Amino acid sequence: MASNKYEEIVLAAVKLFEKKGYHATSVQDIADAVGLQKGSLYHYISGKEDLLLGVAQRAITEFNLRMERILAGEESSQEKMKKAMEMHLGLITHDVQLSTVLLRESVALGEKPQQVVQEATDLYLTLWTRLIEEGIQRGEFRPGNARMTALAVLGACNWVYRWYQESGTMSSDKVAEIYANVFLDGIAK
Repeated sequence: MASNKYEEIVLAAVKLFEKKGYHATSVQDIADAVGLQKGSLYHYISGKEDLLLGVAQRAITEFNLRMERILAGEESSQEKMKKAMEMHLGLITHDVQLSTVLLRESVALGEKPQQVVQEATDLYLTLWTRLIEEGIQRGEFRPGNARMTALAVLGACNWVYRWYQESGTMSSDKVAEIYANVFLDGIAK
């Protein structure tokens, strides 16, 4: 039962952080959203920052796990790039509120929690860089700075949370296809 209430608290916090921002959301706002007294909320969480850290860690861990699976595949580097973009954009567009909190609000964390998120984010960048280096070594991608290319791809993909509308004219798969074509045409031999 406690884990269900905790999940309810997490979902409420994500909605509030996305709508109002982390700093403008109070612990009382979160307690009100789940029908608890403020003091009772602390039975489930140790504080607002720990809640934000947990949300950010959960999100970036999912990105990392899925990217590791793609890298372990036997496909060409170009196919892996397409899969990686589909995965990344799929996760962002599947839960735009969570993506917004990860990409916009996690910077509000204090130094030590921010370092935890940064390390997981750095791992994700390293995995993308490895994919691009693999493509360069295989002769599928034009030689260049793999890390900068990874940053460019992730920057473009991450911005999708700002404009994507689930009710819009394009599915996340279509957006991923367009992005993959743009980037692969730019880096393929």
